[in-house]
Amino acid sequence: MARPFVRRALKRAGVLPPRVPRDPEAARPVPPPRIFLPGEAEDAGPVDFRALFGRSAPVELEIGTGKGRFLMEAAAARPDRDFLGIEIEREYALLVTMRAAKRGLANLRVESLDGKEFVKRRLRPGALAVLHVYFPDPWPKKRHWKRRLFDAAFATAAAFALEPGGLLRVASDHPGYWSVIAEVLAAEPLLVPIAEAETGPWSSGTNYELKFAASGRPVFKAIFRRR
Repeated sequence: MARPFVRRALKRAGVLPPRVPRDPEAARPVPPPRIFLPGEAEDAGPVDFRALFGRSAPVELEIGTGKGRFLMEAAAARPDRDFLGIEIEREYALLVTMRAAKRGLANLRVESLDGKEFVKRRLRPGALAVLHVYFPDPWPKKRHWKRRLFDAAFATAAAFALEPGGLLRVASDHPGYWSVIAEVLAAEPLLVPIAEAETGPWSSGTNYELKFAASGRPVFKAIFRRR
């Protein structure tokens, strides 16, 4: 659930629908993952980015946009590219959409979808120039590990979604989860790690990294290239 300040900002803007009271006695079936864009049929095929953005341009995707600091700065700096943000929390997606509209970022869309299933089921091979995944939820309890984003199936889907030479950029602050991420991506034959000497120092540009850097917490980062 989004933090209170997010709900307050959306209420002030008039874009937040009222909460629906939950019936504690009612059974709550697990809904299917959200993978379809607004207006799409539930049997829609791969996403047509040309139709989505109204032009043909390289596409970068971020899974887990949060408050959107990285995504908005990247879209503003690269008007020649289109940026799609996937955020599972609907209120955060609405907040970033509102902020992007105020900045006039026509090359940026944010949707409340399941990033893992979206990459696995909705992207054509070679659809993305760059895939960004910064500070995904580590789900530290062992019984929740199945909810983690990174596993072998996701790594393969991500690799196929990248164009040849496309990049997967990833960062985490959780040492245990980072070891899993590094192992999974290193085992994917379509992905090649880029040496730090080639990438040079770089930042994800997210609020998380700024906060961790200020507190002295380590941040683990890597870039992989699609063969």
